[in-house]
Amino acid sequence: MESQLILERTIHRLVDEFVKNPYAFFTEADAVSIFHKFLIENPKFNHKYVTLDGYEISTVHREFPTFFRFNDRNPIGRLDDDSGASRGHYDTVILTPEFITSHTADTVGNRDIRTKAIVTHPPFEAVVEFKLHNNGWSKGRAIGLLAELGKLQLTLEETRLCYLIVFQRYRAPNLNRWNRWWETVKQAAEEMVEIRSIIAIQWLSVKNKPEIFSFGPWLEKYSGC
Repeated sequence: MESQLILERTIHRLVDEFVKNPYAFFTEADAVSIFHKFLIENPKFNHKYVTLDGYEISTVHREFPTFFRFNDRNPIGRLDDDSGASRGHYDTVILTPEFITSHTADTVGNRDIRTKAIVTHPPFEAVVEFKLHNNGWSKGRAIGLLAELGKLQLTLEETRLCYLIVFQRYRAPNLNRWNRWWETVKQAAEEMVEIRSIIAIQWLSVKNKPEIFSFGPWLEKYSGC
């Protein structure tokens, strides 16, 4: 419970950065890097555990491989094409101490998907994915966000917590993009009841105040906007 609250407040701190300055992050990679920095500032997430073969491993990692193969455009069958299954990566993960201490460093690093068979503890305390968009929604961006939700849905049996953080700088000259795609995005986020998602919109053209939308069972909803 304590670690979840700290994690969610760290996510809200990142949202605050975006709300204060819509160009605080040029890219998703920028956002992930700053989030990583915020996380490891807290002693709760800046601790190392020793693997079975004697190596110290941190709990927080970026670009961590999935333990399964999937179609990254169609994880749970929302598209017609289900071919092209491969491994993906998570933007940020927090490993469980039990996973680290119960396995070798190679297994914990998860570079060889064949090690899945010997994983005996849930690997993740939390998985966090990011999206950053410019110019409003499009078909491709909406599908990409649905795919991220689908990947997190597939991950639920391996983690206690799943989060999706979406930043959008809305620079389109009207609300056409918003009106066309928002209900699709909103419905998907509402349907994925175990995934905690937050969508922060910086209106740079048609409105003058940012809006924050949260979905899922957060311990503490964002209240800064």
